[in-house]
Amino acid sequence: MVLTATFREVLSCLDAKASGGTTCASDWCLQAESTPDEVLQMTRSVVVLVLSLSAIGAAQTFSCPNEQIDVMKYFAMDQAKRAAHFMSGKPNPLYTEVFPNEDFAAAGYWFWLKSSKAHGFDVKAFDPDHIYMRSTELKWEDNRTFKRFVHDLPIAARCVTEGEPGPEIKVADTAFQYFSSCRAYKTSTVGTAVNNLDAPLQMDAGGNVGQVWTRVLHYHYNCNKSFQNCKDEEQFYLANGYGLWQWKHYRSGSLIKSALMNNMESGRVAATLPCSDSYQ
Repeated sequence: MVLTATFREVLSCLDAKASGGTTCASDWCLQAESTPDEVLQMTRSVVVLVLSLSAIGAAQTFSCPNEQIDVMKYFAMDQAKRAAHFMSGKPNPLYTEVFPNEDFAAAGYWFWLKSSKAHGFDVKAFDPDHIYMRSTELKWEDNRTFKRFVHDLPIAARCVTEGEPGPEIKVADTAFQYFSSCRAYKTSTVGTAVNNLDAPLQMDAGGNVGQVWTRVLHYHYNCNKSFQNCKDEEQFYLANGYGLWQWKHYRSGSLIKSALMNNMESGRVAATLPCSDSYQ
């Protein structure tokens, strides 16, 4: 950042000298005044090249090592689709917003919004090492209420061997806070957690999505201190290019809730989350 700013200062001085403009008091400008024009032109070309390479490097997206894939392509709908589409279904639709809005940066977060007015939501995060759970709604009718992990909870490795399952992740600290009117008011926990990401399988999602390569995330929680006897399991069906198209919640082995979002439709969310603590 500092180096780039310095090069920009040099470029500004060179351009001022070339146009016969006023001089400045910086060392670069003073040196430029006594330097032959052909040397200045060569210097300017080098500076422009350095700035161009810097911009290209800054714009590059994250990439995994050889023979590994970035699982963000399963977790979040790709940029081309999410720009003007969402997943409709029952009991709720799903709108995806990724920050920064690209496929995919080294680190950031994304929203799964469960209505066009952003009531009902999950916030996930990512960095070069893992995918994380960050927060979720508390009261569907009020998105100023939510639950947020004190520390982002890792649920999958960011880079996974192509065609293979991800490594199992055990989490001892699952402390989270309850928020109301954007303010935390109490802390709780969901025991210990164990997370697994399946190898990809081609599944029939139905709707207008049809056959799609899918990885299933198994989020086990309310486990004991030995990471055993987990009371709850949530399954996230994650399709390459589409993100979440099905969700199931099991308690003590029995299915208690589910959602199916398997139709991609045109439309964009009309609101966003009002509390920065729910996502930043």
